[in-house]
Amino acid sequence: MAKFSLFVFSNCTDPARDAEFNRWYTHTHLPDLSGALGLVSARRYVNVEAKPKAKYLAVYDFDSDDVDASIKSLYELAANTWPRRRHIDCIAPAPPAAVATFREIEPGSLKPLEPFEHAKYPAEMPEAVRRGFAAE
Repeated sequence: MAKFSLFVFSNCTDPARDAEFNRWYTHTHLPDLSGALGLVSARRYVNVEAKPKAKYLAVYDFDSDDVDASIKSLYELAANTWPRRRHIDCIAPAPPAAVATFREIEPGSLKPLEPFEHAKYPAEMPEAVRRGFAAE
């Protein structure tokens, strides 16, 4: 089985309902989606930036040989919650390009580096990398 993660970014459109939004997402929405084909776990995160484009992130992990079918299953389950009045109305659509699917890199599929291969790596951190760490 291949392992995939679907990253979904979202926002609550009504700040006064933010607590309700989080209660709904955690205790209603995630359980409603738990039957998606190949879904093994789902986790949520809140963005710690001051003014994020997306305040929330949900990560859906799948074990599936057909990730398209798994994601379709997840979306169908979500769509079917509306007629049952189980989908909140204050969720913003994900910003363009804010939904991404990643396949796990299986460590066992990669040959470890040989000691001689490390010899070609720089002995000092490049300035561009140093600047990047300094900005953190």
